[in-house]
Amino acid sequence: MTISRRWFIAGLAITGAAAPAVYFGHRELTRVDEPITPGEATVDLADTAGQQIADQLRGLWTIRFTGRDAGLDGLPADGLEVWLDIAPRGRGVRGYLDTAQVLHSEQTPRYRILADLVEPDPKHMYWRLTRSDAANGQPDYEFSFSLDEVWGMFGNAGSGTLSGRVQRLDRALALPEQDNRFVALKRTFPEARQRIPLNPTLLQWLVSPEHRLFHQLWHASRDTWHELSEDKRNALRGIGWQPGQRDRERDARGPRKDRNGSGVDFFFMHRHMLMAARSMQELPSWPSFPMPQPELERDRAGFARYFDNHDGSALPPTWLAEGDDTYTQWLSDIKQAETYHSNFEVWESRYRDPRYLSTLTLGQFGSEVELGLHDWLHMRWASVPRDPSNGAPVPLARDPADFAARWYVAENDFLGDPFSSHINPVFWRFHGWIDDRLEDWFRAHERFHPGELTRLEVNGVPWFAPGRWVEVDDPWLGPDTHGCSTTPGLSVDKSVEMDPETMKLALRITFGDDKKIGDLLRRIPRRPWYARHLVVKPVNTNTRSR
Repeated sequence: MTISRRWFIAGLAITGAAAPAVYFGHRELTRVDEPITPGEATVDLADTAGQQIADQLRGLWTIRFTGRDAGLDGLPADGLEVWLDIAPRGRGVRGYLDTAQVLHSEQTPRYRILADLVEPDPKHMYWRLTRSDAANGQPDYEFSFSLDEVWGMFGNAGSGTLSGRVQRLDRALALPEQDNRFVALKRTFPEARQRIPLNPTLLQWLVSPEHRLFHQLWHASRDTWHELSEDKRNALRGIGWQPGQRDRERDARGPRKDRNGSGVDFFFMHRHMLMAARSMQELPSWPSFPMPQPELERDRAGFARYFDNHDGSALPPTWLAEGDDTYTQWLSDIKQAETYHSNFEVWESRYRDPRYLSTLTLGQFGSEVELGLHDWLHMRWASVPRDPSNGAPVPLARDPADFAARWYVAENDFLGDPFSSHINPVFWRFHGWIDDRLEDWFRAHERFHPGELTRLEVNGVPWFAPGRWVEVDDPWLGPDTHGCSTTPGLSVDKSVEMDPETMKLALRITFGDDKKIGDLLRRIPRRPWYARHLVVKPVNTNTRSR
């Protein structure tokens, strides 16, 4: 076969035209779309990662500059602070940088910080700083920095460090970079015990093993009774720690919680505690629930007081529970300002409303408060639990059956655990508020059901006579009111039921594995048969006029 020169040239021409077409077609099909501007605006709230970075940034920081060109125009080298604020679920960062003296005064801070958390990355963050006298708000500096991880687990709801570089925005990028670096250290949140401490006499009483174990066990017995196996229930009955009268126990979280009188026990025990504690120290109630954090730009002085926890009632920062994202998010949510407005303000209104209170029995009222408001108060005002031996965060708290000596120190005042919550001064403020609502409840019934309630003194506690609105006449204080044992324990003037070792045994039974209950049952004291069903009700009642 022969190919002429003319046909060869024609073939080259066809190939030359087709090859670019194929190339350009392939390039068009595989071309990455060019970025386009956003469409209509949407409401964009911070995601979980953004909220967690915001929690780490929000607060008061000290800052120092280093390097040959260190510092900012118009500011001294020492005594500088950064105050940062990010709104709840917000993505905008606002702040100020100046001396502590200026920031605490009414003077306008010399530098304002502007930034955002649209793409939160703790390793690459940027701020713009604008002088207060800048024309048209033009920024003067850019801070590029990272949130350091040198603190490790100790940075969980604790301190933190920012480190990075400073660039002048009026300096050409072609010029050599200036040597201007900074390090900022976050101020740790002051605990309530540092601001409104308990006096030594009260504190010594509260931190004792007897009191810690009693408070934990009183709540544990009532809270878990409806879930316990019959073996466990019988074991607790055997050492006098069933919640209420034997075989007529009053659990706090079962299906009949609002009808069995457990709410009466809740109110009565805590009023009894308050009376004892107030005999040793004046412990005022909160007149109302403390307000959320003020905005930095609206109330700079209030913002500073809040993060200094000046009155002990500011919210401690939330914390991260590794491996439990649901709990981490719930903790963050319960500490939000919107939760205050959506839940706590409603509770504050409803539990002072005579119309609503007059529809509730004492047991219904107590059960509703205990399982709703009460539990949330404990967790909203809780600080991250820490191991007292080294200060390391223990995000999921002490194991309820861990009774190591280190947990008995006064610094263990975690509000989320009945073993330690009553050591925290805030406990007495909000339990005082709850107790005050009993008087609102009484007045509501006096208004709508006159003559149907009578005041009564029960075991030295001002109380109410049983009847239509009060379900039980024997509020449960533990074995002191419903125990059977007269055998002396290891503690002076205490029965065996109130001994620390007996209470530890009861807690191990409550929280232990059902399969291992046999070993614990063998340690339960055996009473004479007819003594096992005795019910002692040492209730002294004295009717008083209204």
